[in-house]
Amino acid sequence: MKSGLKAFYTHFFVLVFFVVVALAYFNPVLQGKVIAQSDIRQYTGMAKEQNNFRKKTGEEPYWTNSAFGGMPTYQLGAYYPHDYVKKLDRLIRFLPRPADYLFIYFLGFYILLCCLKVDFRLAVLGALAFGFSTYLIIILGVGHNAKAHALAYMPMLLAGIVLTFRGKYIMGFVLTAIAMALEVGANHYQMTYYFMLLVLILGVVYLVYAIRTKKLKNFFASVGLLVIAVVLGIAANTTSLMATKEYADWSTRGKSELTINPDGSKKANTQGLSKDYITQYSYGIVESLNLFVPRLFGGSNSEDLGENSKTYDFLIDQGISR
Repeated sequence: MKSGLKAFYTHFFVLVFFVVVALAYFNPVLQGKVIAQSDIRQYTGMAKEQNNFRKKTGEEPYWTNSAFGGMPTYQLGAYYPHDYVKKLDRLIRFLPRPADYLFIYFLGFYILLCCLKVDFRLAVLGALAFGFSTYLIIILGVGHNAKAHALAYMPMLLAGIVLTFRGKYIMGFVLTAIAMALEVGANHYQMTYYFMLLVLILGVVYLVYAIRTKKLKNFFASVGLLVIAVVLGIAANTTSLMATKEYADWSTRGKSELTINPDGSKKANTQGLSKDYITQYSYGIVESLNLFVPRLFGGSNSEDLGENSKTYDFLIDQGISR
């Protein structure tokens, strides 16, 4: 009983510490200030009509004329009835934005390390290292909130999977189901897809271990429970998923009615977006080294280079305007 209470108080004070750190790092939010996020600024303009309509009538429009000449609001913050996943998510993200995302960075990774039986003091340090990793902070600056949201819940989901494979079936099942619901509810399916690739590799590792230790029965029991947990997590987001699927079929991601290009040539692809279009903003393979060597392939496309550099002199010599 005493050990249980001690663990409870330990985790409670750790969470309080995470709250303090998140608010201290983003302390302007305590003054009512809002971070200037370029993507969110655009979103605010597109979502203004639906937000005004909701505020005035108390009803959900599910359509706006403020984006691309008119489109569904399914991906612009639409509210759905009985969306309990969103209610749980808002309960967890109770801090003002973007301190809320930093908090769930800490929370998710702390849970993962605790499930891996790491000492809580090291788990706190690990959570801080994860939360303050460069990329996770950068995406908050530009407004990639959905990506940050999805990345934050990944460690929690991984913790549930690891617990299940380690024989903690009930705790692992519950944590996986809840974390999967939150992960899908974060609404960045691309990140979730990449995470599932990682889980497949982890599953192969556990399968090899099960074969070597002759514990295939336990392995398949874990897989069965995880499949059920994942299905439940996805099912909790059925409304938003079905709405998004309906919209996607009519968007540029669906089949196109156009069979020719503007120049009259035949379109090579009418089944959705081309690979070049999808990947044009992605890192190349070598560019991924930027994660280890900052600015290896240059910096931002909008940063001030300054006037006291050979690069600046060269560009001016080439006729680039000041």
